[in-house]
Amino acid sequence: MVDHDVTTREWSDRLRRLLRDLNLTQAALAERLGVSPATVSRWLAGKNEPTAETYVALGNLAGRPDGDYFWERAGIDTSELPETSMRQALSSIRVTLENFNLITSKKVSQHIEGSGNAVAVPLMNVTAYGDPIPPTEDVRLSQARMEDVLLAPLSWCPHPEHIISIHTAGDSMYPTIPSGSILFVDTASTDRETLNEKLVVVAHRDLGFKVARFQRLSGSDLLVSANPKYLPLDVSNATKWKIFGEVLWWISKDPKHNH
Repeated sequence: MVDHDVTTREWSDRLRRLLRDLNLTQAALAERLGVSPATVSRWLAGKNEPTAETYVALGNLAGRPDGDYFWERAGIDTSELPETSMRQALSSIRVTLENFNLITSKKVSQHIEGSGNAVAVPLMNVTAYGDPIPPTEDVRLSQARMEDVLLAPLSWCPHPEHIISIHTAGDSMYPTIPSGSILFVDTASTDRETLNEKLVVVAHRDLGFKVARFQRLSGSDLLVSANPKYLPLDVSNATKWKIFGEVLWWISKDPKHNH
C-alpha cells in the first residue's frame, strides 16, 4: 500500500527542486505553466496535485533525466521516450500514429538529421472546428482531459512547456488541413501583432475553438479559410475572440487509409 503522504511529499519536493534548478520563483513557474501563483503554492504545500497535462509540461521544463519523474506521474512510459535523436522522435510519432503523414508549415527537413531532445506533447480531447461543423461539445481547456501523449523534436517547439495537440473537424481549411487532423499548438504565441498571416487557433467564449489563417487589415482582424467557399470571419473583438495559440504543424491521415 502506497503512503499517500509520502507520495505527496515526493512530488512537492520534486517541484521545489525544479524551482531551484531552474532558478524560478513560484510566480515565474506559474506564468510558464499558465496557472495562478496560488495553484503552484497549493502544489508545493501538498494540498493539490498537478494535472496530468501539467506534469507533462513540468517534464518538458525539467528535461531528461529529471523530467522522467514528472512524465511518469502523467502516466507516460518513459522507457519508450527517445533519448537524443530527432530521427527516433519522428519514428516514435509515426509509430504512435500509424498511417499518419507529417505535414508542417515550417521548413524543418534540415533539422531532422540533427540531435536534440524529444518533447512530450499532450493530446487533449479538444476540437478546433472548420465551418460549418462545430465541435460536438464545447470543451473548455480547464475541463479537458489528456487522451494520449505524442512526441516531437525539441527544435520544433519554441516554448516546449506550452505545446499541446488538439483535434480538428470541418472542411474550412481543406486542402491545407484536412478534417480529422491533429494540430500542434504553441499556446504561448498569442500576440496579434506578431501572428499576421500565421495559422492560429482562436477561442470564442461561446463557440469553442476555430482554426484558420490570421490576417490583420486596417481596422480589423480576420480569420481566413483555405477553402474558398467560406468567407473571412471578423475576430476583431478580442473580448469574444481570444488567440489560443499558433499552429506550428499538424498531422493528417493518409487518404489511402481512410475507409
